[in-house]
Amino acid sequence: MTSPSTISTRFPRPQRTVVLLGLRPLQVALSAVAVVLLALTAFGGGEAVARLGCLMIATVAIAIAFARIGGLLAYHWIALAALHATRVVRGEHRHRARLLEPKVHGVLHLPGQEGALRVLETNGSIAAVLDPRRRRLVAVARIEGPAHLLQNSDEQERRVTAYGRLIAGLCQTGRIARAQILERTLPDPGDGLGEWARERHVDRSTPAGAIYHDLLQRAAPAAAKHETLFAFVLSLDAVSKDVRKQGGGTKGAMAVLESEARAFQLSFAAAGVAGCWLNAPELAMSLRVAFDPAATRTIPSAEVLDPSGAGPLAVDTHWDRLRTDSSHHRVYVVSEWPRLRATPSFLSPLLLRPGIRRTFSLVMQPIPVGKALRDARRHRVERVTDRATRAKIGQLETEEDRQLDADVAQREKDLAAGHGDVRWLGLLAVSADTEEALDEACTEMEIAAAQALIDLRRLVGQQLEGFLATALPFGIGLG
Repeated sequence: MTSPSTISTRFPRPQRTVVLLGLRPLQVALSAVAVVLLALTAFGGGEAVARLGCLMIATVAIAIAFARIGGLLAYHWIALAALHATRVVRGEHRHRARLLEPKVHGVLHLPGQEGALRVLETNGSIAAVLDPRRRRLVAVARIEGPAHLLQNSDEQERRVTAYGRLIAGLCQTGRIARAQILERTLPDPGDGLGEWARERHVDRSTPAGAIYHDLLQRAAPAAAKHETLFAFVLSLDAVSKDVRKQGGGTKGAMAVLESEARAFQLSFAAAGVAGCWLNAPELAMSLRVAFDPAATRTIPSAEVLDPSGAGPLAVDTHWDRLRTDSSHHRVYVVSEWPRLRATPSFLSPLLLRPGIRRTFSLVMQPIPVGKALRDARRHRVERVTDRATRAKIGQLETEEDRQLDADVAQREKDLAAGHGDVRWLGLLAVSADTEEALDEACTEMEIAAAQALIDLRRLVGQQLEGFLATALPFGIGLG
């Protein structure tokens, strides 16, 4: 009998851009406006109506600066509401594919700002997605391997260490702009089970055969399969010299991309998993099932699908949900990771919840070592200044303040020891066939997230951006 894994970690508290006493810049500005208006009300002259107006404006400024609406600060929520209302007025919340217009070969025809993405095909087995706006090139691999929870503790620790080395390697060269791990459930038509029965000549006339075929008819249409994708985003600006050495243009960029893919292939093998890089039809199929999960049943093979037809036929974006083709979706962002020490399998309640279609994406942005050290020192200075200011005004130091100080000090210590720094963004998209089923599935996933000790916040006013960042394996993120 093996003992449970001893590897665990504690996630640091999320760092915020603050300028004074833990307040964000806009909060400080609104507070200053409120203080000035209150001073004018108290000591200035003028009509009573003017003083009352100043008092009301000061009250509104304080409320906007510190009140929260749906888990967001009020000024952030108001900005999102104004942006969403503008999109509705302009009709930008709806997207319809232009079926009668000629398609540009390779262009993905996605809604929003991602509509410029296109697939580059070469003679090799790897297809890449070009993002001309950000000057990036993306390669996607399908990951397969034995289940982590079924391994013994020694194998689990070995694989976790290998994963850690893979992530640490992202920060060393500065060539990788982002990486993404996407794990999702897709409808499975159950054809494999039926084929298994036909190959073994299961006789329906026998009691066991009748039970098996009845089970296929009932369970197969509702079955689901898990799929894991890994994507890395190559910064064309960072590898411009290497691209020129390889001949320049698309040919040179693809040569550099394939070199990076071979390096990742070795990292996959060290972690005990197999990675198969997707070609153009497989990339198109990956996109199609994200917008239309029913495509797993209606499209017989990825080879018949062209990337120019992989985008959605229709998208309707609402305040806190959206609909694409045959499915309704709602997107969440992980607002806080576990505060307690967590083991590598802490997401199991969320990822292994049965009977729910969902996509979980982890987007990683490597930070160059020099920039990470500067950020760590800046945060250290901010914490020291904040502590001195609190002591000067007689404000007591809380345990949360001490924990933040410890996190900042530990980060600087890790960077000085040679470790890399990565920004993490966790996104969850829940999908269902109807709005009622979506609400039920979201409730289930919120319960699962609580069991995994993470805090989920429903995105509002950003559902389309959130869905594209979650469901598409292109390392897009929310910014």
